[in-house]
Amino acid sequence: MDKASLVKLVIEYVKLLQDEEKHMQAEITELELRMPTRTSVVLDGDSALSNDNNNDVVIMPSPIEVLELRVSSMGEKTVVVSITCSKRRDTMGKLCKVFESLNLQIVTANMTAFSGTISKTVFLEACEEEEEVLRSKIEAAIAALNNPDGPISI
Repeated sequence: MDKASLVKLVIEYVKLLQDEEKHMQAEITELELRMPTRTSVVLDGDSALSNDNNNDVVIMPSPIEVLELRVSSMGEKTVVVSITCSKRRDTMGKLCKVFESLNLQIVTANMTAFSGTISKTVFLEACEEEEEVLRSKIEAAIAALNNPDGPISI
């Protein structure tokens, strides 16, 4: 199979996946419209209580629970940041916001979800001497995000 044929097949497959996504989104919207209105009060981002007397929804954000944070140098100008967190509502999005807020020179990043954890690995352009400074900045950004009155808004 030549490259052009392969690229054509890949494009067709991506379009098929996009169509499937649109159909799934439409189904989700339709199912959500059919659901009876109830109050769901989310206590910690994971558990909920219901109250049929009221139609208000109150969601308390769940904090990022860091299980492990490693910062190490890889060569002269590359630093690897590896962070593992408990998997909760919006943890992936919050981790992305943390790294975006720091305005780092990211070379590449990867996120992996396991059965209860999320692991994010980021390769940065930075000097070996900046390891502890980066660790402190990341910890401070996570703490600010976990604090609803902090400078980073969700």
